[in-house]
Amino acid sequence: MIILEGIVTVAVPRCRAKLKGDSMKNHILRSAMMFTAGAIAMAAVMYAVPAKPAQAPVAHGNDKFSMATVPLLETGLNEAVFVLNHLTGALVGGALNERSGTFTHRYLHNVAADFQTGSKDPKYAIVSGPANLQSTGPNAPAFGVLYIAELSSGNVIAYGFPRPNNRNAGDLAMVKMDFFKFADSVGN
Repeated sequence: MIILEGIVTVAVPRCRAKLKGDSMKNHILRSAMMFTAGAIAMAAVMYAVPAKPAQAPVAHGNDKFSMATVPLLETGLNEAVFVLNHLTGALVGGALNERSGTFTHRYLHNVAADFQTGSKDPKYAIVSGPANLQSTGPNAPAFGVLYIAELSSGNVIAYGFPRPNNRNAGDLAMVKMDFFKFADSVGN
């Protein structure tokens, strides 16, 4: 002990005592700061990278007819609409001209002849999907295809079609691409 002019000074090693709640408080603050930094980083990324709008082909129908939309371009901004008449097997489609707002391109095909079913009451289902097909001629193919199934034959057939342009306005043919059997013939 050192005594200086009546004052007692005690040398004690320096020791920092931790309070019981400090580590929990620091953990919570650190977690909140990390969450805030992550939220700011995600906001910056979302601002810098534009969002792509959600798009999906649509199909709907009943026992007499079905409708489906198919994207014409990879961007999906322009679509063709197809109607399948279940009574006749006629598949008719159309594409709107972006400038005039009218149907300037029409697609025609008889799917009943492709299925060659003897059924008096064929049961069709139609869906569409994207397909990045390669061009083999002057007309570029559309970015989507139609898949049509018929229950009594048990087949699914894929149909492609050309992308409309100024050179091929009018009636356009559908192309039967391929088929597969999903079931044995069910009969009438």
